[in-house]
Amino acid sequence: MTKDGYPKSGVRTPEAKARREAHWRGVLERWRSSGLPKTEFARREQISPDVLGWWQVQIHKRDGVRRRQVAAVRPRQPAAPRPASFVPVRVVEAPPVPSPAALEILAGGHTVRVRPGFDAETLKRLVAVLEDRP
Repeated sequence: MTKDGYPKSGVRTPEAKARREAHWRGVLERWRSSGLPKTEFARREQISPDVLGWWQVQIHKRDGVRRRQVAAVRPRQPAAPRPASFVPVRVVEAPPVPSPAALEILAGGHTVRVRPGFDAETLKRLVAVLEDRP
């Protein structure tokens, strides 16, 4: 073991593997919480971006294996009962949706009908023209 607790290169004991993984999980967590791009974080930490990426993939794979192992141990929920038979269904057309009512505006002796979604600026100019306002 080195001074910082990281196993020496070539040591393959289960304890060394666990220490390496714990170390890199910590590095990956610091990277995620930093918000920095991988290359920038790696430069600041003085580590290779490729090594950081390799550990990211490895830990993702290991976590997936662990999730599958846990799922295999959990008791399965019983499946929902299937219906005994099908029920006939008749498809009908939905009634048309009525469009919202138009607004009526009386201006200068004229009636203007405005539907929803109108352009307010255009309506203002039209009313001004109908009322003979400059």
